[in-house]
Amino acid sequence: MERLTETAPLAEAIENLRQGNGVRIIQRGNHRILRIEWLNLFNTPQLLNALSEIIANECRIHGYKPDAVASIETSGAKYGVAVSLKMGIPYFSIHKVEKIIFLETICAESKSITEDRAVQLFIDKPVVSKFSRILLVDDIRRTSNTIDNAVNLLRKSGCEVEACFTILDFRFAGHPLPETLPPSRYHPLIIISEVSDDGRCVVELGEALKYL
Repeated sequence: MERLTETAPLAEAIENLRQGNGVRIIQRGNHRILRIEWLNLFNTPQLLNALSEIIANECRIHGYKPDAVASIETSGAKYGVAVSLKMGIPYFSIHKVEKIIFLETICAESKSITEDRAVQLFIDKPVVSKFSRILLVDDIRRTSNTIDNAVNLLRKSGCEVEACFTILDFRFAGHPLPETLPPSRYHPLIIISEVSDDGRCVVELGEALKYL
């Protein structure tokens, strides 16, 4: 196992989850939505570097050789860009708004729990089809709907998703893993298996814990 350049930011982020620091529960109907400050609202260069190092290392360990990184705007974009810089390969966004500059738009629709609405995903086929093997990076997995729709959207452009990495997996929500990828190609960095009402999270599994 390769060591991280700096483990302290990752250790601090996981400990903050466990202590409920910067975590707030927002109830929306039957759903508990987590507001996690460092995930959703801001980030530090040190933590972004640590997370992207883990993803790059795990790609080498598993033998993945993507020729581009993709992520879903907006929250996932900062992680996708960081991984792209770390691996030295191109990056493109999967958009939630169609752009007037697209030459050939492909669209898919999914249901977002955190946004409480149907979400459409858009890509520009002439750009995306330049790449054949995609590494998909997203900030969270809850229902798997967004990941499954993103994978199907990329396949419509002739791409194959080699693997998907998520920063946090909300396993406590009880939804199945993505259907569009084999379980061996889905890699959550931090898995939250339980959350108490005061925001304290149970973190027991995930790729990131191997680096501490």
